[in-house]
Amino acid sequence: MNKIWNFIKKHFLTKKFLTFGIIGVANTGIHMLVYYIFYNPLDIGPFWSNTLAFITASVFSYFANAIFTFKPKKKSTVQFSVVMVVYLTRLLISSSLASLFDSMFINWFKIDYEASSLLSLLAPFLASALLIPIAYFALDWVFKKTDGSEEKE
Repeated sequence: MNKIWNFIKKHFLTKKFLTFGIIGVANTGIHMLVYYIFYNPLDIGPFWSNTLAFITASVFSYFANAIFTFKPKKKSTVQFSVVMVVYLTRLLISSSLASLFDSMFINWFKIDYEASSLLSLLAPFLASALLIPIAYFALDWVFKKTDGSEEKE
C-alpha cells in the first residue's frame, strides 16, 4: 500500500499534474462552448459541432499544456501532430468506454435516464476520468520525446 501511495504522491500530487487538470477543465469549457455555438445558433448538427469543438479545444490544450505544464524547450509540427494523435486516440477510447458504460448502466443496472437527465452524464464522466492519468503520462512522454532538446548518444 505504501508503494501505491508513493507512486500517487510522486506523479499526481504535483504542480505539474494540477496544472494539467486546470487546463483540462478549461479545455472542457471551451469544447462545450464551441459545441453549443455550432449546434444551437448555427445548427450544423451534432457530428460537425463536436468535431469543430474537439479541434478547437485540442489546439488550445496543446498550446496551454506546452506553455504551462510540460514546457518543452522546442516545439515542432511533429510534436503538435503526435499530441493531436494522442487527443484523437483519447477521444475514440473515451467515446467507446462511454458507450460501453452507458449500455451497462441501462441494461445491467437498470438506471433510468428519464428519471434524471443528470444520470446520463455518469457514463462519459466515468470514461473520461479513467483516461486522465493515461493521457497525462502519454502527453508527458510525447513532449519529452519530441522537444528536440535531448542529448543524442
